[in-house]
Amino acid sequence: MSSAVALARERPAELSASDLADHAGYSPFHFSRLFARHVGIGPGQYLTALRIDRAKHLLLTQTESVIDVASAVGFDSLSSFSRRFRATVGVPPARLRRLADQISDRPPRPFSLLTPGAGSVRVVFDLPADVSPRGDPHIWVGWFPRPAPIGLPLSGILISGTQAVDLPLCAGAPYLLGFAVPTHADAFDQLAPVEPTVAVHPAPVTRSQVVTLSFDTSAARRPMPLLTALPSLCSR
Repeated sequence: MSSAVALARERPAELSASDLADHAGYSPFHFSRLFARHVGIGPGQYLTALRIDRAKHLLLTQTESVIDVASAVGFDSLSSFSRRFRATVGVPPARLRRLADQISDRPPRPFSLLTPGAGSVRVVFDLPADVSPRGDPHIWVGWFPRPAPIGLPLSGILISGTQAVDLPLCAGAPYLLGFAVPTHADAFDQLAPVEPTVAVHPAPVTRSQVVTLSFDTSAARRPMPLLTALPSLCSR
């Protein structure tokens, strides 16, 4: 699967799930099952995720129109692109640009959108020593329905200056994802970081326990791009 993932990351706008299956030498059905087991989502969803990730970078670094960005990342329809983008990132394409301006003027401060749950989880953060050499990082922690950062979390929190936090369990969203943001990160590093410092708990969490979120920047251990525009939660 590693070579298929690498090929997908290299040419997402040009390839289909069938192309990846042919490259791996499997039938589309068998390849889809193996790929989802390895990455967490199917190959078609993964290619879409990579296209959306590329679109985020173009929207934040270029001045092209949204329709031109959609075409550049392999979408034939603006409406399809906008719908997929919002479902994947949590905000529409044009809103992402405005969000970047807002963050530049006023960085997010710690807040909580946690929802009550039956039981709680003690989450311990295992962060690289150099993640924020100039101060305590901000850490986003959220509950997702799948082990992939697609869409906004159903429940989440932004905290700083602590090595652990107690979170109520979230029904229907058993996967924990964390994203560490250096203290002085700019808007781009918060919305579309090239090498995000993230952690995804490998198994669903459905009962009270202590878990450790181990953060790193390794794309090999984290084949999914960080898609979610988590700072958008500040205005909710």
